[in-house]
Amino acid sequence: MISKKTEFAKKLIGSKYDTTVSQNIIESILNGSHKLTENQYKKQKCGDRIIPENETVIPSVCFSCHSTCEVLIYKDKNTGEILRIEGDPDSPQTRGMLCPKGLAAKQLVYNPKRLLKPLKRVGKRGEGKWQEISWDEALDTVAEKLKEYKEKYGPQGLAILEGTRRGWSRVYTRFANVLQAPNHGAAGWAQCLWPRLIDCNLTFGGGAQYGEAFDFPNTHCILAWGVNPVTCWGVRAADIMLAKQRGAALIVVDPYFSETAAKADIWLQVRPDTDMALALSFINVIIEEGLTDDDFIEKWTYGYEELKNHVKSYTPEWASKITGVDADLIRKAARVYAKAEAACVIRGLALDQQHDSVQVCRATSILASITGNIGKKGGNVVVSSRGDISQNTHEFIKADFIPEEIRKLRIGYNEFPLLTQELSPVPVAHMPSLWETIISGKPYPIKCATIFGSNAIVSYTNSNKVIEALSRLEFIAVCDIFMTPTAEMADIVLPASTWLERNNVISSFQSSNTYTLIQQKAVTIDEAKNDVDIIIELAKRLGLEEHFWENSEKFYDYLLSPTGYTFKEAAAKRRLYKPLTYESYKEKGFKTPTGKIELYSNLAKAKGCDPLPRYTPSFQSFDSTPELAEEYPLIITTGRHESAFRISENRLQPYLLELVPKPYLYINPKTARRLGIENGRKVKVESTAGYAYAYAYYTEGLREDVVQATSGWWGEYNINKTVPWGKYAEGIGTVCARGYLCRVTPAENLGD
Repeated sequence: MISKKTEFAKKLIGSKYDTTVSQNIIESILNGSHKLTENQYKKQKCGDRIIPENETVIPSVCFSCHSTCEVLIYKDKNTGEILRIEGDPDSPQTRGMLCPKGLAAKQLVYNPKRLLKPLKRVGKRGEGKWQEISWDEALDTVAEKLKEYKEKYGPQGLAILEGTRRGWSRVYTRFANVLQAPNHGAAGWAQCLWPRLIDCNLTFGGGAQYGEAFDFPNTHCILAWGVNPVTCWGVRAADIMLAKQRGAALIVVDPYFSETAAKADIWLQVRPDTDMALALSFINVIIEEGLTDDDFIEKWTYGYEELKNHVKSYTPEWASKITGVDADLIRKAARVYAKAEAACVIRGLALDQQHDSVQVCRATSILASITGNIGKKGGNVVVSSRGDISQNTHEFIKADFIPEEIRKLRIGYNEFPLLTQELSPVPVAHMPSLWETIISGKPYPIKCATIFGSNAIVSYTNSNKVIEALSRLEFIAVCDIFMTPTAEMADIVLPASTWLERNNVISSFQSSNTYTLIQQKAVTIDEAKNDVDIIIELAKRLGLEEHFWENSEKFYDYLLSPTGYTFKEAAAKRRLYKPLTYESYKEKGFKTPTGKIELYSNLAKAKGCDPLPRYTPSFQSFDSTPELAEEYPLIITTGRHESAFRISENRLQPYLLELVPKPYLYINPKTARRLGIENGRKVKVESTAGYAYAYAYYTEGLREDVVQATSGWWGEYNINKTVPWGKYAEGIGTVCARGYLCRVTPAENLGD
């Protein structure tokens, strides 16, 4: 397998590919002689920047995605116009790096297609007729409608929906909870991050997010599972390469020969949606070969004997038949990870979107636990506390403000307790079930929705169902930066500001293990408003002002209040720092029922879920649904990211569209030729849910039975139209978007 990978890599990246360094690293770990070298990275000293007299510089933080890279915003002193945005080379976090989204953000601010004034729909939905109105009229109308429908149908008759985290998300959740509206939700939560965070709650206890923080600077081995940071976390991609430069081994689990896989010492090309089998076989090898950290297991874990018996049959030979990964390569990867002096796992969206999402995440956490890589220098760690108030707590979002009898009306409450009840980071409704409820009116009517920062028509799976549900609503208010397809269906549209028009306090494990960063507003554009201010103004109109702040500026002061700094004072410092503390569990244990890491989860069992992760076949596959496979003979994974975009965002920015001008379907050339599909040709992708279009992109980096689609494109190219509902991941209700069946044919209308 190694030689085959080497041959393939040479074909893709040239004849200079050399595996000598990789082999030396692997062998040194396996024989116990591995040592790290000093990091060769040298910080570039900028000295005094030479800035033209007509320019001024504002230090800030990009929030185009969750990497939150520190930036320098250059402005014209006379006009106040943003001239350019650059990565800050003095940043200890990002070291001057900035991806295309950040570099092109000026175009986001000044895009002529931006929403700049509140709008009221005139005429029928879909006609595109709008009237500009004042902010007072817009907010009064939204507040009145929320009151009206709450009185008519109860708080459960409201849908309070949002997009991905942008510094205002938990304020919006707080708004939903003090409004006592149980049906709060987002496209991403059961599909992105929540499975990993719920795993952490089950395995390590509330708030101990070991699976999501990694000590790259001190690690000897990185296991990158279902994540390609180049396209989503540029900072983490650089951190991985710096770790490799010091001598850390890199193991990558990915169906596609991604940028990260191309740098791997061991690449495991797993068949989509079979990661559980691979993870269980890793655990089997480590236990059977005595590669566990027995002292750590005895002192700090619960349920090891049950786990040991549970995984006996999950051998590499068994897993190889399911995953397509060679059994000997599985053994080698497991040994390298377990024998490394310190190793960490970085996980991504691909695990979140599998048919057994929470449980496969649990399997990777168990892998880290039985090798003693939890809380350890160079392992998976918890972030430092910098003193600011966290928005990611049930206390902040006022989760208990909704009376119990109303909480139980939350859609999916009984079916998906890990998502809808107290073990969820934010207890929310199960969105596919919510859309079905809006369509059917059962068990009760839902007629009013407010949607902040979410292009729901594109972002949710089974998008045709979402369109149908939105058409059944009697009132919709949308807050966004652009007139998206979802905003087109609204009655009131509120213009939101971009990150360059906002202050913010950014403290997140997804951004940094050791820093809280301060984002500073650089410009004001027309009537666009900060979402925090919009939410606060709505709260005032609904009589909920006691639960909020006077305005967004007071909110940021509140977040920083425990540190002793005001927002202005913290902005002058730019960032708050506190180093990592290793093995902090030795003081207070773990916040689980047993006070230990629960390999066997009592909390999962109490919610009717399997206490140990076990293999179950995919909802759709060649083996589990052979008759369906005859009609749909290819496995498809969706959700691939491009570094130019953030899921459905930035689709109207010309510079970024130059980088990725079309929605591509990655396909093996042999498969494409067999189907009569030329490279670059428009194709039709069909599944049991529906169809969408894309353009064929030849790559030998996929198996011949697998295709991979990029998500986030609008209209007929929205691949989410093909993602079926009906079966969901245990406990959480995740829709499987990484391994269902499809067919691909040349499109009749070739287009451009």
